[in-house]
Amino acid sequence: MRRFVVLQVLSLSLFFLWVSAAWAKEPVTPQMTLQQAVGRALAINSALRLAEYDIDRAYEVRQFAADKVRYIPTGPATPEAEAAFNTLLQVDMGWQMAQKSYTAQEDTVVMAVYQAYNGVLGAREKVNSAQIAVESAEWQKKLAVAGNRAGTVSNMTMVQADAALSGGRAALDAACQSLDDAYQKFNQLVGLWPEDRPVLTDQPVYSPLTIDNLDTEVERAIEANPAVWLAGRKIDLAEISLNLYNFTDPNRIEPYQARKIDVDKALVSASDIQEQARKLVRSLYYAARQMEGQYTGVLEQVKIAEEALRVTRLKYDLGMATRAEVVRAEASLANARQSLVDITCQHEILKMAFRKPWAYAAAGSSF
Repeated sequence: MRRFVVLQVLSLSLFFLWVSAAWAKEPVTPQMTLQQAVGRALAINSALRLAEYDIDRAYEVRQFAADKVRYIPTGPATPEAEAAFNTLLQVDMGWQMAQKSYTAQEDTVVMAVYQAYNGVLGAREKVNSAQIAVESAEWQKKLAVAGNRAGTVSNMTMVQADAALSGGRAALDAACQSLDDAYQKFNQLVGLWPEDRPVLTDQPVYSPLTIDNLDTEVERAIEANPAVWLAGRKIDLAEISLNLYNFTDPNRIEPYQARKIDVDKALVSASDIQEQARKLVRSLYYAARQMEGQYTGVLEQVKIAEEALRVTRLKYDLGMATRAEVVRAEASLANARQSLVDITCQHEILKMAFRKPWAYAAAGSSF
């Protein structure tokens, strides 16, 4: 009996292993440009589809409210006329805001794709740098072992070589996990399976952020900001509601002063939103400029590392340098290039954020 149970359990285990293998999906590796990624993300983004429905719904509600307005009051009006006109104003603002929200959501999706695309590129470069660093640490360990056997390397140096190799392997493992996470975020945006590994063919190209006048650019960004636009419409709505106040209506439920306070509140709120938006634009500008200064320094480090590697390889060919020295020079160059890729990717995002800061803020909190 016991033998029969064991055979049953073994059979079930083999069955489930077979099912798991059958269900396992081979990762796909399609080539994908940045614009292709943006197109895929825009096509499948559910928030964008909902925003389209919001526009259609808001339009229908607006038309329904417009049919109830018999005339446009320009002064004290009957409660019915005031209510109908205020309702029309509110739903009309809702319709316009739905259109603004769609554009803002579209900008947010594009920003998120750029961030995720660059995130994969940066994570991939870190893995490459970590792999070369491990190879270099392995060569240093081999040299330490050989020297220790010959009596020219101390035990302390051996311990240090072991620690460097262990640290390098741990860094490589962390880099691989970061790359998997970067792919997962990107794949979710463009509609791929988490295990897929698309080949991203575009590389960010560095170009400085050039503007004629910072103050002009700040005001341009403020004018285009959906949150600032909405705050302005709320002021308009509060002022219209104040102008339509009917002192003769015996059923009014709030005093005239309350509506004046509503106008003041809307003004303060709009001013605060504008001020915060201005601060964000300026912060993004100076962050981009700071990144440009770092780029110059890292680019010089890459050039120095390239020259050092060239010389070391030449010496190796002539028998004047070891393989370990070549690998160490390769690791230095890979590390410098990784820093350059990171800065280039970050700078590209900052430039986009400077033009559309609302998308940068939304993408950072939603994706």
